[in-house]
Amino acid sequence: MDRQGAIALIQGLKADEVQRRLRAAAEYAMALPAARHATASVGFCWGGSTSFAFATSWPDLKGAAVYYGTPPADDAMARIHAPVAGFYGGDDARVTTTVEPAHQAMQRLGKRYDPHVFEGAGHGFLRDQAGRNGANLRAARDAWPATVAFLRDVLH
Repeated sequence: MDRQGAIALIQGLKADEVQRRLRAAAEYAMALPAARHATASVGFCWGGSTSFAFATSWPDLKGAAVYYGTPPADDAMARIHAPVAGFYGGDDARVTTTVEPAHQAMQRLGKRYDPHVFEGAGHGFLRDQAGRNGANLRAARDAWPATVAFLRDVLH
């Protein structure tokens, strides 16, 4: 399947079904003998938006890491119980313009949202580390350790 075919499939997904399946996968994984009984989500692009949305639909989620994903609507943010960390390219205007309004909404709601915007980096900087004259690599070098630290914090 090519990129356009994948995009078409993703656009055909129903949000409530995606959330139901994410929760089922998390519950299955946490029930495994070697598993901890806590989970967080990490998503990239559409998956980043989905990770943010997952925090609105499952109160047992311990944290959501969002890479280059847009936030849910303000009214949905009221249902977030888990901390959210966001990682964004400064040159990704379509997504990055949503960061400050989301930050303000989360603050008003008393929710933890730790956005990180990396100057000069573009959309998909973790995947395209050679891009943007080193800005994507610098962003990746900062974002991934921050993600691991966030997950360690919320899953303690």
